[in-house]
Amino acid sequence: MSRSRPAMQPLITLKSMKKRVSWSSVHKQANTDWQGVAALDSTYFTLHGSTPGGKFWHLNGQKPIRFRPNKSQQLHVYAAISAHGKTALHFASGTTGLKPQYSRVTKQGQTVKLVGVGAQEFQELMWEKLVPETRQLFNAAGAGEPTFLLDNAPAHAAKATKKFLADKGVQVMPNWPSNSPDLNPIENVWGIMKQQVYRQQYTKLEELKAAVLLAWAALPQSTLRNLMAGMHKRVEKVLRLRGLACTASGVCLNVLASDVGGWLQLMLGQCV
Repeated sequence: MSRSRPAMQPLITLKSMKKRVSWSSVHKQANTDWQGVAALDSTYFTLHGSTPGGKFWHLNGQKPIRFRPNKSQQLHVYAAISAHGKTALHFASGTTGLKPQYSRVTKQGQTVKLVGVGAQEFQELMWEKLVPETRQLFNAAGAGEPTFLLDNAPAHAAKATKKFLADKGVQVMPNWPSNSPDLNPIENVWGIMKQQVYRQQYTKLEELKAAVLLAWAALPQSTLRNLMAGMHKRVEKVLRLRGLACTASGVCLNVLASDVGGWLQLMLGQCV
């Protein structure tokens, strides 16, 4: 027996499960060529996250000390991966030390600075950085125009963003089902990087940033190819479980209690 902090997971609903099944069915029937897809997303690396927990060996009479920063600091990074390589890692709003450059107008007519990434910043990041870098990777591989896999984060799914990307001729995979991190292979990349980065403790944000960049640079191309090639299996797994999301170790996302019966009906094929 051991004590550990419970992992945070999204609560999946029957509606989400049906959308996951529908999305997966489309791509299974179309036999989607995942070699033409670039998975894009962001994640955070926190300075306090590099402070390991657990037990330590120490001399009798001495108490181990675990240091933590006085103020939480973090890095917010964006990137895209594909079977043909990865883009650079880009630091966005939400990164400690970056001054807010974007704002929004509230319902009361007040202009407030955005702390996180909004639609305008995401559009600029896509068009100026991520799209050209991904196109360069695809062109070098003779793979044609990439299709971007985006989740439903507000900045990604905003109507203004969808129109902006469509007007620019950027292809985006439609109808992404909410609460589906298991269908986005870049989530695996973030997990790999965090395991590596958090093996040691950092006291300065610059140290953490250097470790993050090193971990990104060290990602093998074979890992990216395998993740994208495994998309067919991910889609089949969603269909087999009728929308339920489970990890390789068998841990499944929490299903809303009122929707358990509906999921059982999906498993029995009594509803679609």
